Amino acid sequence: MTMIWATVAEVRTYLSDTTLLAGVDDAAVGRHVDRAVRSLVPLVLRWPELDEETDRPAEEDARASVVAAVAETIRVRREADQATVALGGPGAVEVIAAGGGISAGTLTVSGGSRTGGGARIGQRAQAVPIAAVDALLAAGMVGGSVPTW
Repeated sequence: MTMIWATVAEVRTYLSDTTLLAGVDDAAVGRHVDRAVRSLVPLVLRWPELDEETDRPAEEDARASVVAAVAETIRVRREADQATVALGGPGAVEVIAAGGGISAGTLTVSGGSRTGGGARIGQRAQAVPIAAVDALLAAGMVGGSVPTW
């Protein structure tokens, strides 16, 4: 049995205070949900008890926290996508992420060291946002300690 993390409608409702999903069709939002879930699954230490009829967490609070984890992951990724567009596309993002700089007017691009760091943008941004980890913690799916002997 696979747990249903979040529906498209739940993610849209959670992110309704933003324009992050404006103009994005439901199929694309569904792909965002799937991608977010794939990045969250490796963090889970304890799975919540599931309602057998719905394949959703049985507890309402846990269900809401799981939806929040998915939506927060989507929020960060959509914001990174928008930053990429605002910075001039993937090429510009790569230069900036490598520590370089770009100036307009007489197009100047200065490189940076690949190992020197730079802005964490797009794919280099944090894979799972802290808000998503906090939501998983609230759902009881991560955190805690292990017994020692």
